[in-house]
Amino acid sequence: MPHISRLILCLAVLCFTLPASTELAEARGGFNPDCRVPRISLCGGCTVNVKIIVLQNHECHINYGSLGAMHEQQILVSPKRGRYWAENETRTSYSPNKDFLGNDYFEARFEYETMNGSLASAVLKAEVEVVPSF
Repeated sequence: MPHISRLILCLAVLCFTLPASTELAEARGGFNPDCRVPRISLCGGCTVNVKIIVLQNHECHINYGSLGAMHEQQILVSPKRGRYWAENETRTSYSPNKDFLGNDYFEARFEYETMNGSLASAVLKAEVEVVPSF
């Protein structure tokens, strides 16, 4: 079973075993010619692991618009070979260092409002692969 399929299966099992009051929220990379971002499903209290592929010397924009407005996120582990930041309430970006090729990593905690108005948070752990081309 491919790594991504195992990740999706684990997330599905985790989310279906959560209490009924837990709401899911999704984030998408959308169409971004400079990177490949999988669909990211966040649930309150969850830790989600994702792999993001970014073109060398380009920025990767991640759209969390379906979450609604996020509260200020907390970067738990900064990337060592690039930069990760919140652009606004619904979008973040990652940019590798100039001419860097290889792997990077970052972690961030998101706080967002659920459909019923209560606050939820989730941790995103991102393995980043910077490549010369797709």
